Amino acid sequence: MILSLTGPSGVGKTTLLHNLLRTLPNAHPLESITTRAPRSSDEPGEYRYVERGQFEAMESEGVFLWTAHSDTNRYGTRKVIVDSALGSGMYIPILVMQVISILYSYADRVHKKNELRLIYIHMNDEEELRKRLQERGDSAQSIERRIKECRSWHTDAKASGVPFLFLEGSLSREKLLEQSVAYMQN
Repeated sequence: MILSLTGPSGVGKTTLLHNLLRTLPNAHPLESITTRAPRSSDEPGEYRYVERGQFEAMESEGVFLWTAHSDTNRYGTRKVIVDSALGSGMYIPILVMQVISILYSYADRVHKKNELRLIYIHMNDEEELRKRLQERGDSAQSIERRIKECRSWHTDAKASGVPFLFLEGSLSREKLLEQSVAYMQN
């Protein structure tokens, strides 16, 4: 089973991931391949770090079910990892909207939609989101760009046709965890 977490920056996806992994003893991150450097917040098994050339070789070989590219980094998830996760166990990735559509369509094609739980975390309280992004150290320009992004992500998620459980990011960490665990167990 895959329990994906989606939403814009600052809504609490990484915190929820950490809490779910601590709460659910059989849960694991869904491994992604990335060209970025490790971060202290990365969970063991969440990423495999490679050089850009190695990533590009893997990409050209077609091993990824999806990729996402930022200005400086590359991310990809291997199809074999997704197939394994849809077959057994509990895996939790943080995914962007474009990737959710790919995952949902793929699971439908291989008749495994019942092995997906899709959570979208949104933040209606823009002042709270602004505060969180400031506490992270984001620049004022970046914060305003991300606030605008948050509005469009929420609209896109509602219009996507993907059966998300929508959770409000301003809820307490405990409440977000409680609602996520209950949804996962349905």
